[in-house]
Amino acid sequence: MSFFVALTLSFTQTSLVYSFRTMTCDEYYKTHEWDGVGDRCAVKEIEASTAKSITAMGTVMVTGTIINLFKSTYVIERYGIKNALAQQTFWGACRNLCQTYAQIVGGAAGMRIITVSQVFNSMGSGGGYQLCANGFVSLLSSDDARTANFGVIQGIHMLGSAVGYTVGGTIERLLGPLAPFNVAFVCLVFCTFFAAVSLPYIDPKMKAKKKRGLFSPLKVFIPRRVPTPSGKSRLDTNPFFLAVGTFTSVLATGYVNMAFQLVGTNAFGFTPDTSGLMMSCTQLVQAGFLSLAFPRIIAAGRRWYAAAPAPASPASSASSTRTLTDDAVDPADPDQAELPDAAGAPVLDTPQKPTDAAHGSAFDLAFLRRSILVASILTSIVSFSNKWWHLYVAAAVLPFSSGTAPAAKGVMLDIVDVEDRADALAGIALVEKIGE
Repeated sequence: MSFFVALTLSFTQTSLVYSFRTMTCDEYYKTHEWDGVGDRCAVKEIEASTAKSITAMGTVMVTGTIINLFKSTYVIERYGIKNALAQQTFWGACRNLCQTYAQIVGGAAGMRIITVSQVFNSMGSGGGYQLCANGFVSLLSSDDARTANFGVIQGIHMLGSAVGYTVGGTIERLLGPLAPFNVAFVCLVFCTFFAAVSLPYIDPKMKAKKKRGLFSPLKVFIPRRVPTPSGKSRLDTNPFFLAVGTFTSVLATGYVNMAFQLVGTNAFGFTPDTSGLMMSCTQLVQAGFLSLAFPRIIAAGRRWYAAAPAPASPASSASSTRTLTDDAVDPADPDQAELPDAAGAPVLDTPQKPTDAAHGSAFDLAFLRRSILVASILTSIVSFSNKWWHLYVAAAVLPFSSGTAPAAKGVMLDIVDVEDRADALAGIALVEKIGE
């Protein structure tokens, strides 16, 4: 379903950016005369006004998405993930209807309608859908496979977006400017019924162990005192600094996709189909990297870290000593039953650890640091683009630094308590959207 929802949400993206340009152009020539030479919309005033209008729309959209993440977290904890996910596509269909009407109206009024329609993002949005999808992944994945699965689900989402960009731009060119919006509406209605009928219901009471409030996702990042093996307490700032690093990374690189479309449309005259092809290129590469390469990188890196000898710490030594003492064995505990081996000697059958804290999350954190650095360097290089094909090269290269988001989610869920994982997912999604 992630593939189909992503495909649907990206259907109208390039058409929206292009329609802002044409609407601004039409509004401009209500008070100006065209000399009949070249592209009538290739005017600095039109390009500046288009960028300003798109920025206003993006601001309303991101603000609505942030509100929706709080709302989705509440719905997930109160009514379940299935209910929250179905709402994302339902309200998306309502937003799409308003945007279709805006295309008919056109001009300044059409742009205002599109901008105001982004308020529907507070009820249902792509960000809220990704939060719900990640919630399903966190509940259905084992601890050691969770980080890789976050990458896979994001890769599938990117693959759907890639197909949506291309198909949406092509439909706009062949069938007219309203066609992508009509197709997207039908697809969103289908996704709503599919989510309501086909997805499994997971009772939220099964995971609810403590009372949560509206701002619980943000409370996860507040530094708190935790006990140490020595009996003292220390201030745990790991979630806080992880959130700050994720925010800074998104702040530096999150605008790239929109900048690609704006530069391509205003500077090089890209139409919705050519702009969609460029965006499909970057989404396809990102989908391949996250779905195929990222899980293998995580698995290979963890094996590499596991092969390296870990320094013995007092905590681990004390833990192993306690395991071998008699008072650590509970005869009534079936997980600690003694089973004879081939030689007849008793073997302590202890439960398997859910995750390798020393080598699993440690490599995830190392990967996260380097991914943020690579993303910053590549984004800086893109600013030197001055030819149309430079954008296509950048669109093919930048996705190789896209492992930051799934790695951040994996690390965050490793450093918080089990009962706080839903809030941690919502919190890290909030940080990403605020950075955008």
